[in-house]
Amino acid sequence: MDIKPKHIFNAVSQEMGLICPEYSTIRSQIIRNINKQFPPNIKSFDDIPIESEYYKTKRNENFMIFKNTDIIIFQSPFQAYLFSNYHKNIFADGTFYAAPKFSYQLFITRTYVGEFNMFYTTSISILKNKKQSTYETLFKEIKKNANKFRSNTLITTINFHCDFEQEHLTNNASESYNSYLNNIFPNKPLFYKLIYILKEEENLSYNDYQRRTKGNWKKKQKIFSATDEIKILIENYKNKRYYN
Repeated sequence: MDIKPKHIFNAVSQEMGLICPEYSTIRSQIIRNINKQFPPNIKSFDDIPIESEYYKTKRNENFMIFKNTDIIIFQSPFQAYLFSNYHKNIFADGTFYAAPKFSYQLFITRTYVGEFNMFYTTSISILKNKKQSTYETLFKEIKKNANKFRSNTLITTINFHCDFEQEHLTNNASESYNSYLNNIFPNKPLFYKLIYILKEEENLSYNDYQRRTKGNWKKKQKIFSATDEIKILIENYKNKRYYN
């Protein structure tokens, strides 16, 4: 299922040629037709089903791990493995814009894999409210599930960095991902459409991680700061002036 309106338009417009209307004039119609491919929209937290075909990853693994009246948590086995084996620092942040209308917040945890210089998402939860007990349940359940995929029996402390703690660290880890989701969903997303996108992103991360662990990807080059770049430009200028 391709749910990206621009992709669909590009495919159709190539066949229609000059008689095809402008994308901006039919975008809304394309989106409506895409949304019809999903089950009827969920309108309240109580309507969220316990079981659904949408709760399976592309590899046919369980994606939804917990649900009660206040929260539903999604964490694939791959994400649980990352959470449990790269747990030195777990970054947590929430977004309100990409959360379904009936919910309070979309809450995301991510971890940093140092050997690849990459952040990976390790869980996504839809929260009904901001009660402390809801957050306590969230962290309890994702840690319990992740423990099933721990590669060793050594119990070590998991350090959580939330958006109200060490803000600069959390922003680097999660804010860009949240902004990405917000751009995908300019309006509050339909529940099943959101789950579909989250599964697509999970699968992309899984494939990326597998390629990197097999040595098919080179480590990212050092990211220079603005100061470093300025210094390099100055040195290049000096060398150019000297040789000229």
